[in-house]
Amino acid sequence: MLKENEQLTKPRAPRHCHTNAWETKTSVEKKGFKRAEAATYLGVTAVTIDRLTKRGLLHPSRALRHPIYSRDDLDRFLRETS
Repeated sequence: MLKENEQLTKPRAPRHCHTNAWETKTSVEKKGFKRAEAATYLGVTAVTIDRLTKRGLLHPSRALRHPIYSRDDLDRFLRETS
């Protein structure tokens, strides 16, 4: 029996359990990185990315506003220089 000030409420799921349409879609593997992201991926600084590009060791796509470094190119660089 309920006391005078008690109300019946249904239990709520924690906030992080709610999903929307965007969260239920499968994630897409990132294929291109901006300069700072490429630096993080390689474990170097952004200035090093600039130097490697200038030396011709990295080949960014310049089709967009910012140079985009492909994951394949970064992986190739790691394979060839290790």
